Amino acid sequence: MKAGFYPRMAVSGMRKNGRLYLPYIVACILMVAVFYIMHLLGYSEMLENFEGAGTARDILKLGTTVMAVFGTIFLFYTQSTLIKGRLKEFGLYSVLGMNRGNLGKIIFFETVITWLISVAGGIAAGIGFSKLAELGFRKMIGLDSSYKFIISGQSVFFTVIVYTFIFFLIYLNAVRQVRFSRTISLINSDKTGEKPPKANWFIGLLGLLTLMSGYVIAIKIEQPLSAMIWFFIAVILIIIGTYLVLIAGSVLLCRILQKNKKYYYRTDHFVSVSSMAYRMKRNGAGLASICILLTMILVMMSSTSALYINREENLRNHYPRQINCTASNDGFSDSYGEVVEKIKEDVDLKTAEYGAEIIDSYIYTTCYVSGYFENGRLRLDIDPLNNLTTIDFDKVVQAYFFDVDDYNRMTGNNEVLSAGEVLVGVEGNVAFGKELIIGDESFEVAKKINYRQGDFRHVLMNTVVSTLFVIVDDLGDVASCYNGYADTNGNPMLVWEWHYSFDTGLDEAKQMELGKLLNDHIRDELWQQEFWGVRCESREDQRSDFVRTFGGLFFLGILLSVVFLVSCVLIIYYKQISEGFEDQSRFGIMQKVGMTKENIRKSINSQMLTVFLIPIMFACVHLAAVLPIIHKLLMLFGHNNIPLLLICAGICVLICGLFYASIYKVTSNAYYRIVS
Repeated sequence: MKAGFYPRMAVSGMRKNGRLYLPYIVACILMVAVFYIMHLLGYSEMLENFEGAGTARDILKLGTTVMAVFGTIFLFYTQSTLIKGRLKEFGLYSVLGMNRGNLGKIIFFETVITWLISVAGGIAAGIGFSKLAELGFRKMIGLDSSYKFIISGQSVFFTVIVYTFIFFLIYLNAVRQVRFSRTISLINSDKTGEKPPKANWFIGLLGLLTLMSGYVIAIKIEQPLSAMIWFFIAVILIIIGTYLVLIAGSVLLCRILQKNKKYYYRTDHFVSVSSMAYRMKRNGAGLASICILLTMILVMMSSTSALYINREENLRNHYPRQINCTASNDGFSDSYGEVVEKIKEDVDLKTAEYGAEIIDSYIYTTCYVSGYFENGRLRLDIDPLNNLTTIDFDKVVQAYFFDVDDYNRMTGNNEVLSAGEVLVGVEGNVAFGKELIIGDESFEVAKKINYRQGDFRHVLMNTVVSTLFVIVDDLGDVASCYNGYADTNGNPMLVWEWHYSFDTGLDEAKQMELGKLLNDHIRDELWQQEFWGVRCESREDQRSDFVRTFGGLFFLGILLSVVFLVSCVLIIYYKQISEGFEDQSRFGIMQKVGMTKENIRKSINSQMLTVFLIPIMFACVHLAAVLPIIHKLLMLFGHNNIPLLLICAGICVLICGLFYASIYKVTSNAYYRIVS
């Protein structure tokens, strides 16, 4: 054959199938562009000199890996769908004398052409939009705008390498699809029907059981640490259950509709239900893929937007005053009180020397132990950290001890306790009666308290396990009782902490300067006493880290949601185009026996509404089921604003629903043009 024959055949085939190839190439360009932008922001030098931007860059580095993995899976799936639409064409080439090697060469040049256009176009688009993305990213993480334009050779190189490997895998898969198909199968590929899956009731019940198991895990988990461990198990169960339920459910739905004679034997339902029944397994798998993508979008945008919007409240929960000094150590010593009293005097003196006024201060000391709560007793002879894979984190409990004088001063109460009596506040699911046993010590519970009173609400910013707040008559005596407890590594189980927080009359810049001055001072002083946890932080100094962490997550959520939305659109588009060509002959026959254009439109609307409503409805149910476990995961970031999370979820559902409705309109028109 003449040189250039196979490239010309490849170009001709792609041009004739432009309706299939154009959306595919556009999606490839988008994937490449987003990958380049994420790599540029995460790995290039444009942000490396900015303090506090490291966390945001790490988030984008993670996003780069996610994009590479998702790009591989999605383009693999999309190209497989595209090749299926061309199997008949390849079958005709075989009849005309081409062998599998010749077909492989055509596929090779088609893949190379697609790779060249996608990588070149994607990198060009990535470079073109990188500045806009950078400005948006800087805005979200609180950095000043920069007008320097950067093209990263490293990002270009890695983008080319990653997507060359992806397209190589795509080529191998396409060759496999053609090589292992007989010529007659290729020619009749568009006429091959599907048999109903066997034991569909069993598949449906199994899927429903799997789906419900995922829901139960997501709803029942009470502690953030448990949520972190069980989240991915719940996600996997929900994904598997969705596929099984929708694959079997599409079969059952079609059979139920066909048995309903009043519904089935109508011009606007007969053809649509018959068409769905004809490709029932494919319908279910496609709908499940769309549903999972929509759920991922809703979960990502709901959680990241809630974190970003709530960043200021989260910051104030972590740092309730402008200046926050902390010291901590393992075990307890009577000398600690004298040491921190001297440090407080020094902090007050240096603050006054700086020209700041100490306003609205609070100070407290606490000691805490962690153990396993069973039968009304907190056991300290179990070391949960050495049994992370088998421990039930719903039973892990922290017990914080506070002196009654500190409690009264911070809440404005006037409680009086005798030896052995305690006041107890509870965060989480911990049940006990009139007696509370912690280790080998027993306490009489005078009454239960609401620990979220006055400044006492700041003693625990966010909790990842259940927590007991135990108010005692003498903190030193109680702490001495637990000083001998040690874990399996011989380390003291009791942790001692001192907190001193106050506001000042300074502006933001001077708050940060004072915070660093005090931090250097108390670190020098307390490290001489061998304290391991020493710091003094200003709220303003930590603000940038909060903004950049949550801004980076929100930016990543937006980018990935755009990619997932485009992927969802592409799946729907290919689904409608391929089914349109399959149904073309059926509608042609129906028109010959009297079906009108209006009947066709009604039939299409009936089918589209049935098919399109299922994924978005399932996605909303999935979102509602996983919101409890999402809330627990957000608590690990200090987010505990449930109403805000619900509002963000509702807005995301509304926006996604409007976008989904527009997709329905466009694809139904494309389907109508093909079949009519």
